[in-house]
Amino acid sequence: MRKRLFFSGIIIMLVGIAFLAVMSNLKNVEKIKVSNVTDQWQISANLTEKDTYIIDILSSSRWRDDFSNAGYTEEQPVEAILTSPDGGETELKGFFLARPSSSEWYPGTFPSLIYVEYAKIDNDSIEVDESYPQVRFTVMQGHGGFYTLRIIEETLNWTSGPPKEITFYREVIHGVNPIFIPIGGIFCLSGLFTSILGARAHERGIGRKKLKPRLHH
Repeated sequence: MRKRLFFSGIIIMLVGIAFLAVMSNLKNVEKIKVSNVTDQWQISANLTEKDTYIIDILSSSRWRDDFSNAGYTEEQPVEAILTSPDGGETELKGFFLARPSSSEWYPGTFPSLIYVEYAKIDNDSIEVDESYPQVRFTVMQGHGGFYTLRIIEETLNWTSGPPKEITFYREVIHGVNPIFIPIGGIFCLSGLFTSILGARAHERGIGRKKLKPRLHH
């Protein structure tokens, strides 16, 4: 019983430590709209150094119809250039793919941006997250200011017309609600207290066994 109490406390304490570790790594990501344009080939926004930004490109109904009517089954490219305040350029190519339509009323779904390839990166101004499915980058220190993304109309061979929307978002990461932190602490303290009780009870049991008088015949 005493050993069971001790090890139960250890388990409770480990659960608390694991809970605290998980909570400390959880992040709540919020996207705040900075700038937005509709039916335009380019967008500009005043960006702040050290902040992280995401550029979202939404396809238009023309892009949807051209993708579906041409019978495309593979992703199609959209080339663009991101220009920094000092004139540095990042050349990129976003690939759009439309899933088959499940409705008889529409010939297809809107193509969506599924990944981005970078031919050239202005590493002096931005740090690009090449693994992200959209255009995502962090502005380097000392390089805040107006950034412009321009879609190259001349290379858009599979469709025509500008996208429906282009949006700059600022990414803000919030920590976990602090109300969850005391819960992990309670588990840890409860486990520690339980283990101490079990250990002391075990020591008292050993002491009583040592003091038990021997019977002489």
